[in-house]
Amino acid sequence: MLTDQTSSASRARRSCAGLFACALLLANVCEAQTTSRAREAKPIPAGEVVVTLTEQTFNALIEALFTLPQPPTFPLGGAARGGGECPGEISLAREIAGTRTMVRFREGRVTAPVAFRGSYNAPVFGCLRFEGWADTALNLAFDPAKQALTARVEVREVHLSKVPSVFNNGVTGLVQDSLDARVNPVEILRAEQVSAQLPLKKISSGGSLRLRAREVRHEIIGAELRLRIFYEFVRED
Repeated sequence: MLTDQTSSASRARRSCAGLFACALLLANVCEAQTTSRAREAKPIPAGEVVVTLTEQTFNALIEALFTLPQPPTFPLGGAARGGGECPGEISLAREIAGTRTMVRFREGRVTAPVAFRGSYNAPVFGCLRFEGWADTALNLAFDPAKQALTARVEVREVHLSKVPSVFNNGVTGLVQDSLDARVNPVEILRAEQVSAQLPLKKISSGGSLRLRAREVRHEIIGAELRLRIFYEFVRED
């Protein structure tokens, strides 16, 4: 009789140990699945927003710049030297030789003739004072890290007034170096400026949701620059 009771108690202890082991295994599996689901959480598409910018919008900004006491001025890049009465710098001008600084939408591209004047100490020649205008293009691109649409100003050709043509290539390079150092890239629009403001933190628990721009597509239609901003919801634990 005692032997049967001992055997029964032993079987009960083994059963309890087995149930406990199963419970631990199940808990670990559930935790692994939860962690896996958290890691595998994918962004959820949240629709798109269309923003329209016109030539007038950009040109109004340019007009505003030239109402300032001093026009935008940048030091020349590269090996250009200046000093005293011959500063190595370039200043934007409202108009030079009949060409005005303005933005144009043409053939699916954003272009801008930019009038300027400047000076620098050129080898052998001495102080070279120049003026003219540059044919530039704005190359648009979306920067996911900054969540911003940016533009890089590219100088395609320089037209100088009252300066020997032999200096054209040199001035072109100096103008591009100055733009790269002081201007590029130009921030056109931040995606968060036009995203919906939702009370995500108030309605979520165990983390938060963020509305993020996934892609920005642009196209030129007539005198309009149309931006299609594609958003998505992402979870931040």
